[in-house]
Parts: sequence; C-alpha cells; structure tokens
Amino acid sequence: MSLPLRAVHIGAGEFSERFHAPALNRLATGEAPRVSLEAICDLNQDRAGEFARRFGYAHVYSDFLRMVDERKPELIYCTVQPTATAEVVAKLLPMGIPIFTEKPPGVTVAQAELLAELAQQYKTMNYVAFNRRAMPGLLRLKHWAEENGPIRYIRVEMLRNRRLEPEFGVGTAIHPLDCLRFLGGDVREVETRCRPYPGTEARDYLVRLHFHSGVVADLAILVDCGLLRETYLVHAGRRMMEVALNDPYSSSFCAHGEWRYQDNTVAVTDVSTDDLVAGGFLGEHNLFLDAVQSGNLPNCCLQDARHSLRLATAVHQQYSGPLSQFQTELQP
Repeated sequence: MSLPLRAVHIGAGEFSERFHAPALNRLATGEAPRVSLEAICDLNQDRAGEFARRFGYAHVYSDFLRMVDERKPELIYCTVQPTATAEVVAKLLPMGIPIFTEKPPGVTVAQAELLAELAQQYKTMNYVAFNRRAMPGLLRLKHWAEENGPIRYIRVEMLRNRRLEPEFGVGTAIHPLDCLRFLGGDVREVETRCRPYPGTEARDYLVRLHFHSGVVADLAILVDCGLLRETYLVHAGRRMMEVALNDPYSSSFCAHGEWRYQDNTVAVTDVSTDDLVAGGFLGEHNLFLDAVQSGNLPNCCLQDARHSLRLATAVHQQYSGPLSQFQTELQP
C-alpha cells in the first residue's frame, strides 16, 4: 500500500468549505488514505484556523509561497476566487508540483492560454475542476454515447433563479459548455442569442453548437426562472439517454436521475444520494490522484480547459460564427 501524498490547500472559501474540504477529508481519513492534509492557507487566518480544525489540516498559513516552501508538498490544491486563480497558479506551475485548481482557469482567454503554456513548459501535472466531467451520471452518459453512437443531437438545459451577476456567462455557464465539449468533442461553430433582463447586465443564453464530428447541440440557460434544474440529453438513432442532476443543481421538487429510452420504452437507473459522489467532487479528486500516480495527464487539464474558457467567452460576448475566428479582444 502506498503512503498518502502530502497535500497543501490554498483557499478556505465557502465553496471549498462545502465541497472540496469534505472530499479531501474523506480521502485523508478513509481505510486507505490517499492524501495527508499538511496545511491550509487563506488570507483570513481566523477562517483558515476554523477550516483546519473542522477538516483536519495540520498547519495554518496566510502566505501560500511560504507554505509551499516550508511544507514541501507533493500536491497543491488551489480553490481561490476566479479573479485570483491565474496569478496564484502562474506562480505555482514552475515549481513542477502537481496542482488541482478550480475552474475557470483565469477570467480571460489570455490568462488561460498563459497557464496552459506554463503547464506544458514545466511539464506540471494538473487538473481543472470541471466537476460535471466527474459526475457518475454524466460519465455514464458519455459511456452510453460511445457505445450507442454516432451521436446525432445533444440538448442541455441550465435553469437558475436570481442569478443576475453579469459574469454568469464565463463564471457558471462555462460548466455546461465544457460538458458539451466533453460529450461532443471540438466545436466548429457557435450561434448565440441572448435575451437581456431590463435594468440589469444579466441575460439568458440560447446557444447552438456545431461540432467537427457533425453533432449539433442546443443549450438553454435561463438565469432567473424561478427554479433550479440542469439536464443533459443525448440522442443516437432510436435511442436517447437523459441525466438530470440533483441538489444543489436542481430544486428538491424536480425529478433527478437517469433515463434510457429505446423504441418507446424507458429504463430508469438508481443514482447515488451522496452529494460528494453525485456532484462529482469526490470523483474529480480521485481522478487527479489517479493521474498523479499514473503520470498520465487527465483530459480535464489546463491545456484543454483553455478551449472551454474560449467557448464560454464567445458565448458571453454573444458571438456567432466559426469559433476559430472569434476575436477575444472584443468587449462584451
């Protein structure tokens, strides 16, 4: 049995507290621990101290470079705010220590490109936390599509309530767009139509994607519609499979699960009720550790994530046309 890998963690914010730290704690305290939680770093040391007590981190820091220098970790987890991600990760990648970072990989395409170049230059193992790629239901959907293809059509709905922040297109809509790339491959062309909310910078997004494979996909994102729901449907011949995410991505009164349709029949799959499993959080950490131990770069890495940020930026900026011709210097 291999020894657990020494890990340090940067960022003790609310999302990390709710999902990443519980997943890492489970990986550190199970029957066969995969990580050892050496230290947590946050600018707010009181918050970091409470975080350490709750989840079992051995030390507390407010300076991440000092933490890395003193603790000599084998893994780094970075779950800071998106506006801080590029600056922090750019300082860490040249160290060559495997790094797990939250999405998006920066808030501009230029930042994402720089991080991808640094990861490639220093051959740093890395993983970007697009958790849909690690959700069991969506992994089963991808496997089903590969077995039953070729895919003809994909449809995704992301419904939200009171999500009127102007950066929604890049900060959150990037998730279904990245998952569509995960399911359908490289995007050739995008058609974007937006419907604004009067008096705000918020807007709904109605998107059609054309993939190099010939697949067509539709994505509807409604940011203030009175409920939460997120669904993924893949059509192949007389067969379809549909996945509806559960809490916190769908309201409690919405049906969630997996359905397979064929010749006017349906098969229903029971799904996990463990939020860390169903939400992909435990899965993405295990995928990162698997990649570190195997030495094989995962598909969910900085080198790939830059393409998802480019696509999300194009949609956010209401672009329609060949994705290769999208000019990222355009303003929203």
